[in-house]
Amino acid sequence: MRLKDKVAIVTGGSRGIGKATCIRFAKEGAKVVVNYASAADKGDIASTAEQVVKEIKAVGGEAIAFDADVSNKAKVEEMVNEVVRKFGRLDIMVSNAGICPFEEFLDIDEELLDLVIGVNQKGAFFCAQAAMKKMIELKITGRIIFTSSVSSIFGGELQAHYCPTKGAINQLMKSIAIAAGKHGITSNAVLPGTVITDINRQQLEKDNPELQEYFIKRTPIGRLATPEDVAAAMLFFASDDATAVSGATLVVDGGMSINLQ
Repeated sequence: MRLKDKVAIVTGGSRGIGKATCIRFAKEGAKVVVNYASAADKGDIASTAEQVVKEIKAVGGEAIAFDADVSNKAKVEEMVNEVVRKFGRLDIMVSNAGICPFEEFLDIDEELLDLVIGVNQKGAFFCAQAAMKKMIELKITGRIIFTSSVSSIFGGELQAHYCPTKGAINQLMKSIAIAAGKHGITSNAVLPGTVITDINRQQLEKDNPELQEYFIKRTPIGRLATPEDVAAAMLFFASDDATAVSGATLVVDGGMSINLQ
């Protein structure tokens, strides 16, 4: 119960890494806010988020779902304020929401570029800023954690809009670590490698299984990292084990990114 009595917001918490993080945090005693954005989703994401809440409650945890598009500053502030009104505090902000609509570089138009920057980069900024303000106001030595990516270090042929936003998150995280340190607030980032989530499931499992197999062969541990693996890294940064860790990046990719052979 490393997060007993803590309150955590996990953006993009209805699926993939976000869902795994919500469930892991809840099992460790946290009250969890499962953030989702209904306006930005083509499916029934509200029921998906509510299903995560049900899973958490089924194992004795406490959770609520909250609809807020992270690219909308006012909605983010509304979410943070409402969470504090309901639970009385906010200890952990996991800025996880992100999109990566794979596209050829020459075909990326301004609308798509603005969309990816809005969710990934501006969304991370808005969430961290709103959370930090509230933590300082309440005198809470909180945790701000970002989902970055190994793509923040390496390029991707179909990710010329996505990779720069993840690089920006790394620098945002470090800048916040400096600004927040005097308040006892830490800021860190987890960098997943290839993890099968809704972002890439179609591309890897159905459209290009050979690419998935190639990634597995490139990974020294012989398998791809799972959302649960990433959630374990999130838990470390959120826990008291990481009170002196700030401005750090933790790669969770089974060693793929250092295997050049």
